[in-house]
Amino acid sequence: MKRQAVYFYLLPSLLFVIIIFLIPLIYATFTSFTKWSLLRPDLGIRFIGLRNYVNLFTDSFTWYSLKVTLLFVAGAVSIEIVLGLAFALALNTEFFGWKIVQSLYLVPFIIAPVVVGFIWKFILDNNFGLVPYIIKFMGLGKTVEHFPLLANPKTALLMLIIADIWEFTPVVMLILLAGLKSLPSEPYEAATIDGATPFKKFIYITVPLLRPSILVAAVLRTLTCLQVFDLIYIMTGGGPGRLTETLSFFAYSQAFISYDVGLSSAANMFILFIAMIFTIIYMRVIGVEVE
Repeated sequence: MKRQAVYFYLLPSLLFVIIIFLIPLIYATFTSFTKWSLLRPDLGIRFIGLRNYVNLFTDSFTWYSLKVTLLFVAGAVSIEIVLGLAFALALNTEFFGWKIVQSLYLVPFIIAPVVVGFIWKFILDNNFGLVPYIIKFMGLGKTVEHFPLLANPKTALLMLIIADIWEFTPVVMLILLAGLKSLPSEPYEAATIDGATPFKKFIYITVPLLRPSILVAAVLRTLTCLQVFDLIYIMTGGGPGRLTETLSFFAYSQAFISYDVGLSSAANMFILFIAMIFTIIYMRVIGVEVE
């Protein structure tokens, strides 16, 4: 009876997972094997086997968008981990007004991603943006006028990464700060007795003990970076040209610009596969660290 009661209480959560996750996943998997054009609804949905996947993997732009995605993930996640750790260390010691500082630091994360995109688009605007104004003030005005930051192939992706760092570093900081709060004090006391410097304590005690928290933050940010869409849609629209088009934006463009739902679903399945690979790698590393 007790076991049946446990299953009964778990039933709402199970139904929620099935409705929110499994049903859309099964439907997307099915549509990835079909030809479904929103321009020709009269043709209906036709099963075409692996043709969408063949078209996806033989398209050179798929691999270019994968390259852009991996560059975005590598740049954003690595810098967010470093900055998040630095801010977590700073906020780990109580000082006058530290709670206010911590609350203010979370403001970028509270703002909706679409709003963040508009904020950074205005900040980087070539006519009245703050960053171009500072660059012009430093005597580099001609450079900005000829190569707007969001329209320059050399800087567009970098600006997207900076906007993402500004928005999500607070999340990483919270995870690492929670990890720092849970660290035992005994190793630090022993190191102090042995005459270890603060730097050596950080390298040989803090970093190894905090590694599981760092990996958790890396997993969460990697998965969300693989799905990034809001910032790209608002700030660059995938441009200039299609140079900042990630896999998620590529999937969107196939569905709502080319109106090919089947190919879009195949692209989303590819994103899911990449996310699973990253998750497995991270979880194995975490398992090794725990052991």
